[in-house]
Amino acid sequence: MTIDKSKLQICCICNKTIEPKYLGKDRENNHVYWYEGNNAEPIHNGRCCDPCNSIVVADRIASIKLDIHNWERK
Repeated sequence: MTIDKSKLQICCICNKTIEPKYLGKDRENNHVYWYEGNNAEPIHNGRCCDPCNSIVVADRIASIKLDIHNWERK
């Protein structure tokens, strides 16, 4: 398993390296990785690491709950 260090990205929230995720092997038996992390919106415009993604997901859930609460009050 070889990670291509030229593809590593930096988290737009904590500025640490986003750890690549091992996806398995392709049809030619090459190891395949996901280097792009997670969508950091609405916290930040860019890509984030898994630990920061938990903050992003919590923010999304809170936003949905507020939308539902405001909709029910109408």
